[in-house]
This record gives sequence, C-alpha cells and structure tokens, in this order.
Amino acid sequence: MTWSRGTGFRALIALTVALLGAPSFGQVAKAPGFKIGEGRLHPFFELDGRFDSLVGRFTPGIDSPEIVFHFRGGAKFDLDTPSTLVNFNGAAEYLWYTGLLSPGSIALSQDGRGFRANVGLDAKFNRDGAVEFQVGDNLVRSDRTQNPALAVGALSLFNNLYIAVPIHPGGRALEITPKAAWSIELFEPLLLGLVAGCAAGSPCDPGQVPSSNYNNLNFGLNGRWKFLPKTALIVDVNLDWRTYMVAASGNDAKVLLRAQAGLAGLISPRIAVTLLAGYGGDLSNSSIHTVIGTAEFSYTVTEQSRIAVGYVRNNIAVPRIGTAIDDRGYLRGSLGLIGGRLLLNAQVAADYFTFLAAPVNAMAPVPNPTRNDFLLSISAGPTFTVTSWFDIGATYTFSLRTSTIPLNNFPRHEAMLRLAFHY
Repeated sequence: MTWSRGTGFRALIALTVALLGAPSFGQVAKAPGFKIGEGRLHPFFELDGRFDSLVGRFTPGIDSPEIVFHFRGGAKFDLDTPSTLVNFNGAAEYLWYTGLLSPGSIALSQDGRGFRANVGLDAKFNRDGAVEFQVGDNLVRSDRTQNPALAVGALSLFNNLYIAVPIHPGGRALEITPKAAWSIELFEPLLLGLVAGCAAGSPCDPGQVPSSNYNNLNFGLNGRWKFLPKTALIVDVNLDWRTYMVAASGNDAKVLLRAQAGLAGLISPRIAVTLLAGYGGDLSNSSIHTVIGTAEFSYTVTEQSRIAVGYVRNNIAVPRIGTAIDDRGYLRGSLGLIGGRLLLNAQVAADYFTFLAAPVNAMAPVPNPTRNDFLLSISAGPTFTVTSWFDIGATYTFSLRTSTIPLNNFPRHEAMLRLAFHY
C-alpha cells in the first residue's frame, strides 16, 4: 500500500474515532482499597500547585497574586448493602503561600491560617424497610465561606449535622421525609489590618469578622409521590431559625420559610427535568416575601457525559445585613473520553444577590435593597486517570464580582494543577 498524507490523515481520524467511541478502551480498574468488614477504606494524598491572582491586598487598593501549594491527605470509606449505606470522606489540608509574587502572603500560612479541612459522613440504615433512618455531618474549614456578603479575606469553620426519617411504605411510590439540621459557622479574619477605604468598626474591618458567627436550626418536611415510574410530584417545606452569637447591627434573629412544589423526573431515557416553585418569606420581620423556585434541564449523552442548565431563586439569612435573595443561573457539563479515562468538566454560574436590611419596626415598609452584588464564575479543566492509583487534573477558574460596595469589586484568576494518589 502506498502511504500518503491523505492516507495518514484518514488513518488518524479512524484511530481517534475508535479511541473515543470504544467504551472499553483504556478503562482503569477501580482502586481496591483496604477491606474492612463489608466496606472498603481508600486512603489518598493530593498535591495542588496553583496561581491565585487575589490572595489579598497587601498593597492598599492593589490585588496581590501568589503561587500557593496545597498538601491534602485523607481517606474515604464506602459501605453499600441493601439495608445500610455509609459514606465517609475526610481530608486535612495545609496551604503554603510561597511569597514568590507577594512577600506579605507568607503570613497566611502561619498562626493556623494555612490549615483547612473537609470531613463528611452520610449514613442510611434500614434502607429496605418501610421506615429508614439517615444521619450525617459535614465539617469544613475554608476561605470560601457560607456568607455571600464576605467576598475575600475571611476563614470559616462550618459544621452541619442532620437527621432524616424517610417513610416509604408498600411499593415506595409515596415517600414522606421529616428532617432536621443544625448548622454553626465561626469566622476569623484571614487578612490582618485595614484595607484602604475601610473604616474601623465597619463590616469590612477584619476585627469585625467574628461578629458574623451564627447558629442555624432547620426543620423540614419533604413529600415525593411517583405517579409515573420515573416521574414524581414533590412538595418541600423548610423553616430556618437563625440566631447570632454577637449582638451587632443586622444580627437580629431570623425565621425564614421556604415552601415549594413541582415535578421531577425523566421525560425521555436521556432527558431529565426538575420544576419547582413556591414561596419564600421572612416571618420574623417581613423583610422578604417573594417567589422562589428551581428549574433544571439535563441531558445525558453517555454514562460519563452530561450537560445541565438551570436557574434557582432562594431566600437566605445574611450576617450583619439581614436577609438576601439569590438569583442563580448555571450551565455545567462533563464529557467522558477514552472510555471515561479522560473527563472534561466545565461550568458557568452567575449569582445576583439582593441584600435587604430589616425594617425599623413592624409597621415600617419593606426596605429598598441595601446592597446588590453580581458574581460570575467560569471554570473548566480535564482530569486524566493514569492508573487505578494516580490521577492528574487541571482547572482554570475566572471569578468576577461587582458590588454597590466598591471594596468588593474584583476579578480573580486561578490556575491549578493537581496530582492525586489514592488506593
């Protein structure tokens, strides 16, 4: 056979199609782990090296970039039987701010500020019975807090403990789940000293960060009725009781109600839809009465490839301000290639926060927004499974925040390379 450029090109195309289309090519066996009873324990270690364009503002008014290394170790435990499910994932992490680009950032690795953690436990018992019991806990120490009003410069220790009792008699077409959860979040300043333009004693003062500490009790009732084999009618009611540990402006106790109803399920073997709508209100002082809801459309291409687009509107409590409405739109997708060995992930999300302060008294009108923030986040990157015990991943994330509070305006670039070892 005579070899030509055209022949080589056609051969390359044929090989590429074969590699991407063959479901069994290049598949890697799952990491075996250590057998413990009916479950398996998987230890892991991960090393991240990343460029972050905004680790702080060590020069007043100028974003400070840095090269940061993340050292993360932990273990996962999985147990899955017809009656019992236990999933545990625990990791401790240390961040080393190198000081190569911003010498002042070295201090962020000291005094415990470089330590992070993420520990999660979810357990389900009597899954095959008419009454199931679920319990779980999630503990996170991170600089990405649960408080949407804090842009950068704060660390939080967040813990959420929950219990639920799903009741699904007979053929399980009907399921009713009472649930309760307790969350606590403790804040500390990541950056020390005042930022240019920030007055002492104001919310942007690092010394005021701990005044956002809170407790949150959540009580809920969820009902799900499968009136078709793969489609369900959903009713979900939640009540949040938020209290604060420090008396400060905006830290009044809150009672927030959310009640939604709608449909969720498959409209074809590959297309799933969730449509919920309802009411969200602040029962403590009437700062919010609004429509909330969820709409998501997803399409499954293959077992490893999926795309979803959605919109969520919700009401939340915010320390030092009062309450907020979050309008969030998102588009996310994953594409599996080479039999799932190469996974490409991408996401675009946009949040528009409308912050509202409490009325002065019960007869006062609903206030105008005290602040509006827009947050855009775009991330994309591949993960490649080299062997059953070694993965390589890379991600680029761009974040943009604009606010009626000028100190919170910033762009942020983060580029990360991760090496993950697991057994």
